[in-house]
Amino acid sequence: MATKRLYVLRHGNAQASGYENDASRYLTELGMAEVQSTAMQFAETGEDFDAIFVSPYLRAQQTANEFIKVFGTQAEIQTVDTITPSGRELDVALWLNDLPYQSILLVTHQPFAYQLVDMLADAPLPHQFSMETAALAAMEGDLFATACCQFRWGILPKLKQRA
Repeated sequence: MATKRLYVLRHGNAQASGYENDASRYLTELGMAEVQSTAMQFAETGEDFDAIFVSPYLRAQQTANEFIKVFGTQAEIQTVDTITPSGRELDVALWLNDLPYQSILLVTHQPFAYQLVDMLADAPLPHQFSMETAALAAMEGDLFATACCQFRWGILPKLKQRA
């Protein structure tokens, strides 16, 4: 069985909630800058994706578009309803495991993003890691199931990185 890679990207900083439908919240200027920073750092890894799956929420769609614009990729992009803030991590992991791709990017939300990464990890996540806005987590494993993947690394936008 070939090793698979999963990248989980949380959307960038978005318009405050409470004013409109949550699905319609858009990225702020800060959010766009965060996504650009994360995309530039990811480009330095020399890695790429076979497929990109994006939440239908506006801020996730904008995040994916900005990330791809900065990073550049030929990966297939699809919108998926199951990776919204209320996504069920086990259902998504089982779905991901059955896909024919070796390298997948999910563009999604909290709390789902952290819950998925934490569920897949075969060890406790690093204390300093968090799924802040525009954070990207890299996972690797032979299959996507509970405690079956290694947490490889995480990227935070340089705008937020701490010394």
